[in-house]
Amino acid sequence: MLFQTVSVRYHEIGLKGKNKHFFINLLVRNIRESLSDIKQVKVVFSRSEILITYPDDVPQLLIKDRLSNIYGIAKFMFTIKLDKNLDAVKRALTNMIESDVLEFESFKVESKRADKSFPFSSMELNNEIGAFIKNLSKSKVNLKNPTVTFKVDVRENNIFVSTETYPGLGGLPVGSSAHVLTLLSGGIDSPVAANRVLKRGCTTSFIHFHSFPLVDTSSKDKAKRLVKALKKYQPRARLFLVPFSDIQMEIIAKVDPTYRVISYRRFMIRVGEAIAKQNKAIALVSGESIGQVASQTVENIATIDSVATIPILRPLIGMDKIEIINEAIILDTFNISIEPDMDCCSLMIPKKPVIKSTATRAAFLEKDLDIEYLVANTVRNTEIIDV
Repeated sequence: MLFQTVSVRYHEIGLKGKNKHFFINLLVRNIRESLSDIKQVKVVFSRSEILITYPDDVPQLLIKDRLSNIYGIAKFMFTIKLDKNLDAVKRALTNMIESDVLEFESFKVESKRADKSFPFSSMELNNEIGAFIKNLSKSKVNLKNPTVTFKVDVRENNIFVSTETYPGLGGLPVGSSAHVLTLLSGGIDSPVAANRVLKRGCTTSFIHFHSFPLVDTSSKDKAKRLVKALKKYQPRARLFLVPFSDIQMEIIAKVDPTYRVISYRRFMIRVGEAIAKQNKAIALVSGESIGQVASQTVENIATIDSVATIPILRPLIGMDKIEIINEAIILDTFNISIEPDMDCCSLMIPKKPVIKSTATRAAFLEKDLDIEYLVANTVRNTEIIDV
């Protein structure tokens, strides 16, 4: 059986100094896990890259799709691994060109020579291989805007030839940072916020607050679909479905309507913290952006945060809606997020919610609520789904 080779490169990981190998080993593990259902795949670290070999009957598109969803990869290329001599390179190029694997009107050659003992310099390789390709294909040399670029990489034991480089997601390998809990509303913003912390190496579970049976199950169903859409970026995911209607009815009955949404949010933080601590998540993640809605003014965010005892991360805090939508489209979560649902926070919304709240006033308005019981009871009735 013949095997294909993929060269995987990283960028930010290479800047980690003495901790670099921790990140590399984790990236290798994540790649192996992503490809674990494909037989005879081998993933190894070699000097400044990760090399993947796989059977040539496995579709290249399958490998490409898997690698395109792994954080920590800066770029990757499908290569041909050859014996270290020029004749082997020419035979491989002949097979590629004559079998119509490549069709091109113009080309250029980029050679790198990591092994300085190889008898040809990079410039000599460019000239020799370029002349060979030109004569064989009758195509033109174009150094500025070629149809295809032939990359020839001379290493210690082999020569690698490739023609196309694919971009990776960049960032850090998932699992290299802490575990966090994302407040998943079902809207556009929170999935984007979750993805941003995944890119920084966190793993995340998800918590969704719903008002069933006061409303239908549409928001619960949407939350499940959003988690499934995001799961491709991390090996596994857990979703906590929190019944919020009892807390809401208490707030509606006892809290000034102008502070109603603020109180909803404060209880979400309290419940989220309790679940986070039970599941070893050290921070909450929220999709809030300054001024996007009334509850997201700086004053209201401060009032909401005043009940927190663990960090609340807000990756989107300075983004505008167009930027967030563009990221959601790339993530394939946008079309799910815009589907109508009965969001728990839309229940009994006042016409004029407070936009400059204070923590002191919010605490005073909540004085008649049995906060400890409401939080504990809600956590006890939470449904847990492993995706």
